[in-house]
Amino acid sequence: MSQETMEFAERAVVAINETYRTGDTRPWQSHVEAAFDPDIVLETGEQAFTEGEWRGHDGAVGFVANQMEVLDDMWLRVDEYLHVDDELLVAAISFGGRARHTGIEVELHPLHVFKLQDGKATHWQVFLDRATALESAGIKE
Repeated sequence: MSQETMEFAERAVVAINETYRTGDTRPWQSHVEAAFDPDIVLETGEQAFTEGEWRGHDGAVGFVANQMEVLDDMWLRVDEYLHVDDELLVAAISFGGRARHTGIEVELHPLHVFKLQDGKATHWQVFLDRATALESAGIKE
């Protein structure tokens, strides 16, 4: 396991939970600017909570801001690291919150696949299906 990649993941979790807790995107933005390539591409499929493609630092911050428009009391935790090395991080997470307009509690269990180069995330994909996530990452179980 790459220590640098684990530190990348731990800093991301702290930054995003601080953003979720306070409603202020600055902690997440600071992390994105430090740890993501300026040309990062974030892709979510039709199964993901928020479908689409986001580009660059603004896109990565906008993705999180979009989630925060829909949910209150958000939180995120890593349940399992499926693969960690200097070029790839695959993490199964749980995240949730309370739907802003209905008050219904929401909890999802997506997998995040980060491709890394020189210690920075260059590509980020979000999947709800484990097999699809692992296939995209080139990992066989």
